[in-house]
Formats: sequence, C-alpha cells, structure tokens
Amino acid sequence: MGGYPWSVSSGGDRPQQQSRADRRRARTRTAILDAAEVVFTRDGYDGARIESIVEIADVSVGSIYVHFDGKRDIYLHLAERSLQLFAEYMARSEDPALSPLQRVLAGGDAYLRFHLDHPYAFDFLAMRTDAGSSKTAEVEARIRDRVGDLLSRFAAQVEAAVAAGEARPVDAMRLTRYLWGAWNGVIALRHQPEGLRVSDDEITEILELARRLLREGLASSALRDDRGEVGDRVPLPRIDWDSPDR
Repeated sequence: MGGYPWSVSSGGDRPQQQSRADRRRARTRTAILDAAEVVFTRDGYDGARIESIVEIADVSVGSIYVHFDGKRDIYLHLAERSLQLFAEYMARSEDPALSPLQRVLAGGDAYLRFHLDHPYAFDFLAMRTDAGSSKTAEVEARIRDRVGDLLSRFAAQVEAAVAAGEARPVDAMRLTRYLWGAWNGVIALRHQPEGLRVSDDEITEILELARRLLREGLASSALRDDRGEVGDRVPLPRIDWDSPDR
C-alpha cells in the first residue's frame, strides 16, 4: 500500500521490513558522515558545503536533512563519532596486564597510535564552528560528557598508580588536563606554517620523549635507582594494536 515499506497482508512481515529499513537508513547515515569527513578535512568547517557532501555521498539534499539538521549537526555527529573511536583506543591503555604506572604511560601510546591511524580525527574535535542551536544541544552535551568521562577515567588511572605506591602524590585531574592539552598541542603542530610544521615521524619522537619524561617525573622513589632515575625499571608499555580486541 502507498506510503508504507511493508505489506499489510501479513503482520509477521512488518518487523523484518522495519529492520531492513533501519539498516538502509544506517547505511545512508554512515555514507553521509564518511563524505562529510572528506569534505571537512579538505575544506575546513567554514569552507565545507552541503552540496559537496551530497556529491560524495551520492545522496539527495533531502536525504541530508532527513538525517541531520544542517552542516553544524553533521559536524557534531562526526566529532562524536571520532570521539567514540578515540575512547576505544584509550580503553586499550587500561590493560590489567600492565602495572598501574604503565597504564598511565600507555595513554600516551594510545594517543599516538590514534593520531597515526586517524590523523584528522582530532581536527573534528578542535575545529571552530558557528553558533549552536537547541536542535544540536543534545549532541553537544553528549560530546562534553564523553570528554569528561575520558578525562575522569584517565585521572582514575593516575590515582590508582599513586595508591599503588608507583607514582608520587599529585592532583590527578590537573595532571590529566595538562597531558590532554599537551598531547593535543603536539599533534596540532602538523598544522603550523612551513618552518614550524612537524611530520608524523617528529610527532612520534616528541610523544615518546614526553612519555619518558612523564615516567621520570611521576614515578615514586620506590621505583628509582641509587641515582634517583627510573629508566627501564619501569619499561615504557607497548600496546599490541594488532591483537583481536582492537
């Protein structure tokens, strides 16, 4: 019958047809976000155009507005998707096989690997956008909550290292915010003008140096040798990114 994607002749068909429609809707939504990732990366937020997203996604303009409330809403959902993926990387740093201090240090490894695998993902989280609206407030709130949860979880790892006697007493949340800003700042160096811009190889070396300095600065006296150094007494952890649970 007109207007319905299922036949009313058999009530048992309706859930199956609804499920098929939901899958089709999810595929279209994903195609739009994938296309938006290309456009925002290429053109920036201000330069991005709905028409460019439509062309790459191979959908109609109407389909865009079925799923999203304009450019800002698409951007926010793309940022939320990137943040969800980043959270999955950071979760790998909480490996119980690592010591409490190593779990803190592993956060730097997760940051680095996420950047190398998805070099533009942090851009979506940091990109400046136009003013918000009530229609985008919900997704903005979800992004804030997710960032807050990530910071809290990392701070809990710092607190666990302190409680285990592996880290000197520190304000865990202040340290977390410092590292969050510092790691993001290092990754942002690839956008600097010629002469200040750094390559991915340099970013890797900088973040590796930062992890060694964090280990030396944060480790408790119990983990230091007679010269007051930590060194390989606490090996820098390496996450097995090729393991099945990635």
